[in-house]
Amino acid sequence: MKTDGDRNCRGMKIGPQAAYIFLVFIGCENAPVGGNSVPEIVKGVEIVEREGMVLIPGQTYRRGNEYNPGNGKRYREESPAHLVTVSSFWIDKHEVTNAKFKEFVDATGYVTFAEKSLSENEFPNAPPEQLVPGATIFSPPPEDIDPWASDDAWRWWSYAKGACWKHPEGEGSNIRHRMNHPVVCLNANDAKAYAEWAGKRLPTEAEWELAARGGLKNAMFTWGDDPKPEGRWMANCFQGRFPANNSVQDGYKSTAPVGSFPPNAFGLFDMAGNVWEICSDYYHPDYYNEFIQNPHPNPTGPEHPITNFELEHFNRHGTCPIPKEGTSELTFLHVSRGGSFLCHWDYCLRYRPAARHYAEILSPTNHSGFRCVKDTE
Repeated sequence: MKTDGDRNCRGMKIGPQAAYIFLVFIGCENAPVGGNSVPEIVKGVEIVEREGMVLIPGQTYRRGNEYNPGNGKRYREESPAHLVTVSSFWIDKHEVTNAKFKEFVDATGYVTFAEKSLSENEFPNAPPEQLVPGATIFSPPPEDIDPWASDDAWRWWSYAKGACWKHPEGEGSNIRHRMNHPVVCLNANDAKAYAEWAGKRLPTEAEWELAARGGLKNAMFTWGDDPKPEGRWMANCFQGRFPANNSVQDGYKSTAPVGSFPPNAFGLFDMAGNVWEICSDYYHPDYYNEFIQNPHPNPTGPEHPITNFELEHFNRHGTCPIPKEGTSELTFLHVSRGGSFLCHWDYCLRYRPAARHYAEILSPTNHSGFRCVKDTE
């Protein structure tokens, strides 16, 4: 998986039982970041909730972003911004927790990808230590470094033997006191398996962004354009100097219990920060340009997957070749959204509704999780 822009690592119809909540969200009226237009205020948002899910009414909205989010950078995979239409759907109020995932495992005996060994025949060039069960975990360096000095993610990531959803930092770690934290160290296939068991599915990228925006139009963050309203951190992200020194101003060095930060105007928690949320779409950095040539309702992403090899080619040359025949599906990239506890203002700043990133099936990490959606019929 490419983690926060770095090199590859393996390493429902509405029933009478629905709860109705009314919320007035006062939008940010400050000068917008990066020249964007002032976000419209969301007034009298009606939240329809049932069985831990929130109804998102079908609508057309402006997806993407082409402005500087405030840190002097632009993220070209987010543009061009464009209109997209999405039908009504239900979405989980919270990210799937360790407790919920344990229910699934206890009921089915499911074994996640990180708990399995890799085949030496399929990956003949992989070091033996990376064929054993495990996952890629954040490992901050002992001294302050410049994350932009090189393109070497292994300065703050490592492959940890035994790391999995039950042991998110590897052997010796556990989730005993983290049952209400988001489950991590999963890949897209693991997330899909849980969703199917729960009678749900993974969200499309278009559904996820619509839900994350909370009805705010043209806003940079899920709460408006002010990165820290009244000096308050609104999401679990990285403060201090990335990657070595996390000052933990938001109170959490790693994952936080779901719902620890304010919800957006749709009543959804952690649509910014905490953990990346895997979507059903394949990832392609130039997908929006492709979409606007053939816009259609309820988009599900590019037809064909790519791998980190094609992505690196795109980053260097601006074109993206087709993966070679016989490429392992374990190297395919899926969209992930929302940022994580490792997103930093200067280095990543992807805890924004328009921000796009990716997760490699081969590389579960301890900052990626998911939430589910369900059709209205």
